[in-house]
Amino acid sequence: MRFGISSSWLVACGLALSCGTTRQRPTKPPAPEATTSGAPVRKVARIVREYPHSPESFTQGLVFHQGRLFESTGHQGTLRELSLTRAEPVWMESLGGMFAQGLASDGERLYQLTWTEGTLFTWRGLPPVRESTTRYSGDGWGLCYWQGRLVRSDGSPTLTFHTTRGFQPVGSITVTLAGQPLDQLNELECAHGVIYANVWFTDDVVEIDPTTGKVIAVIDASALRRAVASRLHNPEAVLNGIAVEPATGRMFLTGKLWPALFEVRLDVVE
Repeated sequence: MRFGISSSWLVACGLALSCGTTRQRPTKPPAPEATTSGAPVRKVARIVREYPHSPESFTQGLVFHQGRLFESTGHQGTLRELSLTRAEPVWMESLGGMFAQGLASDGERLYQLTWTEGTLFTWRGLPPVRESTTRYSGDGWGLCYWQGRLVRSDGSPTLTFHTTRGFQPVGSITVTLAGQPLDQLNELECAHGVIYANVWFTDDVVEIDPTTGKVIAVIDASALRRAVASRLHNPEAVLNGIAVEPATGRMFLTGKLWPALFEVRLDVVE
């Protein structure tokens, strides 16, 4: 999610969990194979098609909005409209140096987080025009829209639900994998009845039950990284960016500074 991380790794339940520089090493959860019931389903992301993506985009959020694909980028933050036919954005707005993060759509508006500035931007129209700016407390990592509420991650195991107007917190869930809290949750996408979340600095995406917080599936997306590995030149170029096209259900994944955006299908591993 951020720059300057230390590469402390541990692998549990087939899921690699990394520790951020400001967070304690997470407790190793029991392997799902050792559980007697309720173990998460194992899935693998298979590449259906590869599309161009700007290797300069530090991807933080990815979402379909009114039939178009939008991206939020970090470092010198931007909001961008993407095309599946070229790497360069077809439209872009700078955020004046703010480190942009998660991006969500309710069908009428786009909502864009910032990392530590405690600022939520609300956009409306096409091309988007900034409608309002709202202050909030805490870090902003990922964002998605679920049943009238915005869901925010902050790198911890907690997902916080907010109102769309005023961004007031109205509840939260603790995300657990095999009964243990799972942190480093980054980019979010609410679709297909679940919350998809990148786990920062890993090749994994998890599917989370929005009502219980339980991880119900772990998706291995390492094939995507392998497909672009020879073209990556920055240790921060990790998997990040999940978008599901509402009209078709197609899923797209990419990464920070990746030269490709992938349409994928999810296959259950027997």
